Amino acid sequence: MDTELPLSRIRTIMKSSLNTGQITNEVLLLMTKSTEMFIQKLTKEAYGKVKDDNTLKYKHLSQYVQKEKNLEFLLQIVPAKIKVKDFKKILELGDVNSSSDSEDERQSK
Repeated sequence: MDTELPLSRIRTIMKSSLNTGQITNEVLLLMTKSTEMFIQKLTKEAYGKVKDDNTLKYKHLSQYVQKEKNLEFLLQIVPAKIKVKDFKKILELGDVNSSSDSEDERQSK
């Protein structure tokens, strides 16, 4: 069976799990091939949603992962990108909310 992904990397990733025992070559090949098939399906489906150009970009994958319920497990791995200025606004709003909460608590005491 021919694979595109390096078997040694897949073995290393598999061994990083705490409950992984001996990894046989058959299991390694099966995991590698299934990972390749998953990546192909993910990229084909995300590319099918591309409307603005003929290039698949990170944002396309991220948007696809955000919209598909069955891909929730990838939300932290393929997060939506945000600009630094937007992130700073989120942090500021978080600080404002937490300080207003503490003011409300003080007033109710």
